Amino acid sequence: MNKQWMLAGVCALGLLGSAYAQEKKEQEKREELDEIVIDSRFKIKKENSGKIVHKITPAVIEQNKGKTVVDLINRVAGIEINGNTSVFGQNFGYFVRGGRSNEVVILIDGLQVVNPLQNNFDLRFIDLEQVESIEISKGASSTLYGSGAATAVIDIRMKKAKEGTFNASVGAFLGTNQTQDSDEIGSLIQTNFGINGTSGDFNYLVTFSSIEADGMSAARDETINQTFNDDPFRRNNFDIRLGYKFSDKFNVKATYTINNFNNSFDSDSFTDGNNRSRETNYRFSLMPEYRYEKGTVNVNFAHSKFDVDRVNTSFPATSNGNNYMIDAFVKHNFGKIKLIAGINFQNNEIQTFSIPFGATELTETQFAQDPKTTITDPYANIVYISENGFNVNAGVRMNNHNIYGNHVVYNFNPSYRFTNDNGYTRVFGSYSTAFIAPSIQDLFSSFGNPELLPQESSTIEFGAEYKRNSFTLNAVFFSRDVENIIIFNSTLGKLVNGGDTKINGIEVNSSYDILENLAVNANYTYTKNDDAAIRIPKNKFNAGVSYGLSEKTNFALDYQYVSDRDDSDFRNFLNVQNVTLDAYSLLDFSATHELMKGVTLFGNVTNILNEDYQEIFGFSTRGRNYKLGFRFQF
Repeated sequence: MNKQWMLAGVCALGLLGSAYAQEKKEQEKREELDEIVIDSRFKIKKENSGKIVHKITPAVIEQNKGKTVVDLINRVAGIEINGNTSVFGQNFGYFVRGGRSNEVVILIDGLQVVNPLQNNFDLRFIDLEQVESIEISKGASSTLYGSGAATAVIDIRMKKAKEGTFNASVGAFLGTNQTQDSDEIGSLIQTNFGINGTSGDFNYLVTFSSIEADGMSAARDETINQTFNDDPFRRNNFDIRLGYKFSDKFNVKATYTINNFNNSFDSDSFTDGNNRSRETNYRFSLMPEYRYEKGTVNVNFAHSKFDVDRVNTSFPATSNGNNYMIDAFVKHNFGKIKLIAGINFQNNEIQTFSIPFGATELTETQFAQDPKTTITDPYANIVYISENGFNVNAGVRMNNHNIYGNHVVYNFNPSYRFTNDNGYTRVFGSYSTAFIAPSIQDLFSSFGNPELLPQESSTIEFGAEYKRNSFTLNAVFFSRDVENIIIFNSTLGKLVNGGDTKINGIEVNSSYDILENLAVNANYTYTKNDDAAIRIPKNKFNAGVSYGLSEKTNFALDYQYVSDRDDSDFRNFLNVQNVTLDAYSLLDFSATHELMKGVTLFGNVTNILNEDYQEIFGFSTRGRNYKLGFRFQF
């Protein structure tokens, strides 16, 4: 009963922020908070965009120290990242607008990162301490971001060097790590260190961070009387960023990153195991830019390498994948019309080793075809912003795949803005298409299928947004038609095209600064999927309250409700059963306090109600846990 009252209270508070009619002027708002890039790859004001773009600002990240990148992304309307509150080593599933992980594109500083072994990127590699801000655009964005951008694009902007020749910061978090019914308290240790600076035309940034989590088993104990082994998780991140301004017109940025984690995991649902894996990601990028009076010329290069060692598992194997990418483009400003035109090239290749039946040594897998794919995509996109409020974002892209040939994708996204006192009202709609090529693993691995057809989809959406002073309310309806959806057939033991499906839904967002130091926000998502929507909730609700006790002290309370979901019981692989996971609610609290100049204290409590639930059938989730930490800057 108490939980129901708490749920009602938090919902009411979120709705109060949406309905509160009091008018007040916003003071000292930074203009850049109203600018977005991801929607068009130009800096434009939100009011001129034809989509709802979600921006996780530096201020929000500062208030959520000790959390993860996924913690913050998972509170955005329309997004469900499955596995986020299980053990720290749990694999993630990205379910956006009823889609799957291979339909989401991840960018780092505007440049796509792809693991060819999975056809996506694992957000466990990124530490929130290294992140400056995050922009998220939902809907098909293949015109600007290529194959895979069918349901969302997530652009993670990393921290940059500050003014001054030398700046440094040191931080640490200590916390608990345990399930709801654990008698033993596990531990969580996070540390980070960074230096950065600017000297003349040269700037640099070097960061290192680590996390160690012990004390939880990945699998749940179904009988509550067994002892399962802990499944620890270790991750290290090293990032070096260099920049040099050769002239007012020409500059270069270079990045080298090493991320790795060691993970222990169990054998199956409700089944203990002793499996250990190690994954490492090396990434190098070079981003030269030439500026001229009305635009820029960019030729961005990136190489990502992924090494996976699963020798100490029930099915010993190793694998590595390489992704090479070049994105060359011109951005030109004609005034009311902004044009970007370019060509993107990707080369993906993998190499895997396993122990064949009856053998004892690792042997390189012999694929039916060369395990390599290339994609060459010329593209163009225009943005028209008029003075009378009518705007258009439209583009086209030719996906040229070495196996699947040519596929044209396009988008058309008009919007209209009505200017109000201290705000605006805008209405918008869009029609866009997407193309998703199967990954190399999908095609040629032991469970793959070289006869797979590419997945194609079209998305239509329309909505409206009202903004006045600090009050914002928007709503979006979307409908997706997906052809040749790729699924795993347990009877055949391989991937197949599962036919077509239709997905539609509604997303509603609101935010309001009730007082100068009190802000509330809320969002709701309804998703209807005609297909078997494994682990995708039909209803999801988020609400948050932020209160600034003073300029140095801030408190935040966040609530999340996830409705029941379908899942699969794979314990009998020849007779996979459907199961239903119960709905659950999570309530989190966080606080920050500037103790003195350069010294900040942080603390948070997650799952305050100690909710017992499952994200994945048969696997554990974290109960009530505590964190305390500090950051020292000099």
